[in-house]
Amino acid sequence: MVRGASSGGNLWIVVGLQMWVGAAVLWGIAGFGDSWQITVSPHWLAAMAYQIVMPGIVATVLWFGLVGRIGAVKAATFHFLNPFFGVAIAALLLGEAIRLNDMIGVAIVMVGILAVQMSKQAPAVAQA
Repeated sequence: MVRGASSGGNLWIVVGLQMWVGAAVLWGIAGFGDSWQITVSPHWLAAMAYQIVMPGIVATVLWFGLVGRIGAVKAATFHFLNPFFGVAIAALLLGEAIRLNDMIGVAIVMVGILAVQMSKQAPAVAQA
């Protein structure tokens, strides 16, 4: 779907196309398996606003900033924090519980990210 879309350098076109493709797939799946009932509430509106702004705009700017600053390999390791942010946002916006297992998982992921970040560093030169 997006092959050649970024050749002009406009990454927002790619982001928009990705959102449309994802929406089309989810609409197709939802048509077969979900009931069509929406209860609009402040929590629901906040969750929708978050889904529109954060993954589409903020995450894209952050991603390309990270790639430009630390490289694609190191930046890719931060994708493993997505489940943590999902749980944290669900707790803040929807009142979901954060359990001990969630925190243990975050700690394990953070240690893994630190290991990847440190593995790519040049060894320190000993001074005599």
